[in-house]
Amino acid sequence: SLSGCPRATFAGKKGKLSGDEILNTKFKTSDVLENDEEIKQLNKEISELNESNSEMEAAMVKLQSQISSMEKNLKNIEEENKIIEEQNEALFLELSGLSQALIQSLANIRLPHMEPISEQNFDAYVNTLTDMYTNQECYQNPENKDLLETIKQAVKGIQV
Repeated sequence: SLSGCPRATFAGKKGKLSGDEILNTKFKTSDVLENDEEIKQLNKEISELNESNSEMEAAMVKLQSQISSMEKNLKNIEEENKIIEEQNEALFLELSGLSQALIQSLANIRLPHMEPISEQNFDAYVNTLTDMYTNQECYQNPENKDLLETIKQAVKGIQV
């Protein structure tokens, strides 16, 4: 009934339209059909939006999964790097100890054309030793053979 409709009572109070006029103007058949088409169109758009939202949510879940996987991989890599750094540090300390032991063992032995071994010329000294042992045929004279034997005896006690 029109008595329960707030718009009808509001319009009726203002005196603009009577109850019959309200029914005639508000609920025409063409308006209902237009509204029905609009509702169908809106329902179609809602369905399309819901489908699009579902696709976006699936893509978001996939991205979150990939991000989670990448974060896990990154954490594993960081842990591996930390282990490698610790190993490198231990190896560096061991190398430092070996370097000092070699310097002490060879301190009194002079290689031809070189100063006695020290931390400053350590790399050059080791390169010369490596060359001497790699190309022993160049060092076959008695003086060099004695030098190579003396070096062997000096470094014999170094624990590697």
